[in-house]
Amino acid sequence: MSDYPPVSVVVPYSEEYTPAWMLEEATASVDSQSVETELVVVEGDEGPAAARNEGIERAAHRHVAFLDADDTWHAEKLERQLDAMADAGVGLCVEGDPRTMDDFVHDVFVGDLTTLMSSVLVDTARVTATFDRDLSRGEDLLYVLEAATEAGVCLRPDLTTHRDHAGSVTGRGIDAEAYLTQSKRFGYRVSERVPDAQPYLPTYYTQVYADVGRAHAAAGEAARAREYFLRALRITPHPYALLGFLRTYLPL
Repeated sequence: MSDYPPVSVVVPYSEEYTPAWMLEEATASVDSQSVETELVVVEGDEGPAAARNEGIERAAHRHVAFLDADDTWHAEKLERQLDAMADAGVGLCVEGDPRTMDDFVHDVFVGDLTTLMSSVLVDTARVTATFDRDLSRGEDLLYVLEAATEAGVCLRPDLTTHRDHAGSVTGRGIDAEAYLTQSKRFGYRVSERVPDAQPYLPTYYTQVYADVGRAHAAAGEAARAREYFLRALRITPHPYALLGFLRTYLPL
């Protein structure tokens, strides 16, 4: 087919979250790639981290890509990434505009690079990280951060189409206190495993407490909302937390 190395493509799938027609469109976008691919669809009830780890174990090739069943790839996505990885001498490629490693770690941990999983292409001969099954939130971002700091990362724009829908995990509401517990666990794992991210921990926890405050405010729980906005403001006077506090404490 081409002179490029073959790529194993891991697609976690659950009928509970994604309709079959979306999976069909996702796999069709894999089949249309100019690079030889092996499709590994993993169905299971143990969550996306377990499914992706199983996919890595089942993969026949050293280059492994991940695709969520409700997303699709653009034409020549894999070819562009393999070229970029070879040119940069790195073990990971994801979607985005080029940036320094420091900016990448910041943007994944506390910025806007939060929907990367369907663009991930990794050389498993250079990356030893796996997905943390104990995390129910952020396991994908932790994996990307670990892989990038271990083997280097390159970024290329316009690789995927991300599709939210009502049944998806991201499309469902969250419980504020459960979100807080999960976020704290994620923050601890990042601080433990990704030293480059430690300078951004205050910003991260400010965002988490502000998010929890906004969730309580939306539920009409003003006292709880004020508590979490104040926690955020004690860490750093972030405008996001301050605005939420003022809207709750001094309703306009």
